[in-house]
Amino acid sequence: MYWESLFNHRALRLQPSIIQEMMAFASRPGVISFAAGQPSDDLYPTEAIAEGLKFSLSELSVLAYPNTAGDTSLREWISVWMAKEGLSSGEKGAENILLTTGSQQGLNILSQLFLQEGDGVIVENPSYPEAMLTFAKEGARFFPVSLDEEGPIPEELETLLSQEKIRFFYTIPTFQNPSGRSTSAARKKIILEVLKRHNVFVVEDDPYRQLWFDEEPACTYLSMAEKENHVVYLGSFSKIIAPGLRCGWMVLPPEVMEKAVYLRLTLELGVSSLLQKTVLYVVSQEKFLHHMRRIRAVYAQRRHAMASAVEEYLNPLGFKSVVPKGGFFSWGELHGVNGVDLAYLAAAKHKVAVIPGEIFFSKPEEGRFWMRLSFAKVGEEKIIDGVKRLSCAIQEFI
Repeated sequence: MYWESLFNHRALRLQPSIIQEMMAFASRPGVISFAAGQPSDDLYPTEAIAEGLKFSLSELSVLAYPNTAGDTSLREWISVWMAKEGLSSGEKGAENILLTTGSQQGLNILSQLFLQEGDGVIVENPSYPEAMLTFAKEGARFFPVSLDEEGPIPEELETLLSQEKIRFFYTIPTFQNPSGRSTSAARKKIILEVLKRHNVFVVEDDPYRQLWFDEEPACTYLSMAEKENHVVYLGSFSKIIAPGLRCGWMVLPPEVMEKAVYLRLTLELGVSSLLQKTVLYVVSQEKFLHHMRRIRAVYAQRRHAMASAVEEYLNPLGFKSVVPKGGFFSWGELHGVNGVDLAYLAAAKHKVAVIPGEIFFSKPEEGRFWMRLSFAKVGEEKIIDGVKRLSCAIQEFI
């Protein structure tokens, strides 16, 4: 059977990623991995998850087909929690929340609802590669906007919106993947004004928001523009509970919610009721607040270990980076050293895995000197050892 000749245009756009290659390297014995953009295994609230599974199984309904929009009680909890935390203005309730199998499914739903061949999507430069892959699958064209210390540059947005047919602006405004940057409230206000003039909405992907170290992040786009139905918000439990539970959510305008539910019926019908009830049990426990304080403290310590090691071993070699205030990532530039070549050498010879920057840019050549180091899954001693190994690899290039 000649399968290649039978694939449709979406399938033909799916290609292997260097992230997959680096993750394969990272699984080898003795390798220290800064590749995985994942939470740390030792920080999963396993006791609460086990209790939640047992409690959930007391209701046989969790083994039946799920509510297509998601468990009503969990959606209500999310609605109340978001309003309490200031993530939303409280304008929308559970009826506007769709539970997903993680934020990635939310991106897929949006791409299928809104994108057609040739449509433009504005993305941050750099941005999350799996989001770009999802949009590209539908034939989207990318228009990158640069970031400064405050966030995306409004003047660049204005120019793109004036010249191109744009469907939406995709942003990770809090501890962004890969840069670790956050968009200020003042900058968000300006960006919303620009987008509203051009009738373009925001896709606010916010999985790292709760992982702040020094101070709580700025208000969300959603809280600033919820009444105007100008923002689609994506949240996730993957980074704060466990990614294997595959549970996230979308906050949608009413018209979009209706279509998203219809689309869900053509996909997998809904998120596992058992897992939704388990998540609800975990977040409803008083000890969940302790869990959140604990993971913030541990990730902050690992961030500090990474920043100190980078300052001692990489900065003298020309590596330039900014210390993140939350999230999982250290992002840096080593001018003159090709990131892909360095990543392969570091993994194969020095047993340390990093992700080269090219994959995070819509124009890969712009990221050739950049790399992402994830500190989330690595203990402090191994972080120092891994950065030392990376410095040895760099010295072979300079």
